[in-house]
Amino acid sequence: MRALMKAAVLAAAAAGLTAPVAAQDYPSGDIRYILHVKPGGATDVMARRLADGLQKALGVNVVVENRDGGSGARQMAQLARAKPDGQTIGSVTASHLGMFLQSNTFDADSVTWACNMVLDPYLLAVRPDSGIDSLADLVKKAKAAPGELSVAGFGEASGGQVAWQMFADSAKLGDGDINWVPYSSVGDAVVATLGGHNDIAIAYTDLVQQHVKAGTLKVIGVMSTERLPKFPDAQTYAEAGYPVDTTWQQFRGIVMPAETPAEIQDALCGTVQEVMQTPEMVKYIEDSDLVPGFMGHEEFTEFVHAQDEAAKTWTAKLGIASN
Repeated sequence: MRALMKAAVLAAAAAGLTAPVAAQDYPSGDIRYILHVKPGGATDVMARRLADGLQKALGVNVVVENRDGGSGARQMAQLARAKPDGQTIGSVTASHLGMFLQSNTFDADSVTWACNMVLDPYLLAVRPDSGIDSLADLVKKAKAAPGELSVAGFGEASGGQVAWQMFADSAKLGDGDINWVPYSSVGDAVVATLGGHNDIAIAYTDLVQQHVKAGTLKVIGVMSTERLPKFPDAQTYAEAGYPVDTTWQQFRGIVMPAETPAEIQDALCGTVQEVMQTPEMVKYIEDSDLVPGFMGHEEFTEFVHAQDEAAKTWTAKLGIASN
């Protein structure tokens, strides 16, 4: 496959499309894949599966490094110091958008948006003994005892917090009716909810399905246009009477240092797309109720900037000042 990629670049050059010399030999060695999350979460699990597939396809090592902290700021610092040669790549999710809005250092133009892989609908999960069997129960309980319930998710101004605020607004929940508790990963938020430290977790299928199967968690609502196959009894927000903008979903993609040539982005992401279509990854996507959503760098960049504008709107509603 590496030879095919090399041939494609050479063919483009022969057709009169000048490609940087670096792209002709890409990749030239091991690839660093820097993640913004701790090990064990949904983004980490998917990244490691992708890294395995890329190693086989490209014939080079893909070294995964976890650089969690600052909702992605620590990872961004690593990417900012890397050469724009495609040998260093990073994970990216909607949660980066909140970090950008609060950062004096990074914004959506600090990286190159190489490609997106999947979309991952948000969902709300509770313990079976919570006394909450539906979204309507959740809203009723919150309004009866303002401030007594808490929802756990990833970070401040994260994609998950924005998704939660969308539901809260639709349900006409006021400030303080339910407390937001940020964690350094969605996995930690789920564990905290399992342990009784919080009442609700906003998460994804991959992180809760084993607990649902074990009877220790229950999904009460999904932020999607349709019910999720893994949780057919869980209503969509709209079905429960709380319509939200379901285009706001967690996305999982790849970024590169700013000014990475388009030819290199295309070279890597062409292989990423092929890996995502292998039987192993297709099964993983189906098992995790992920939505295939591959986008190349032009489409992904346009998509992200639209999401960035939405993030600005909702960050303002959250009362979190942006820089």
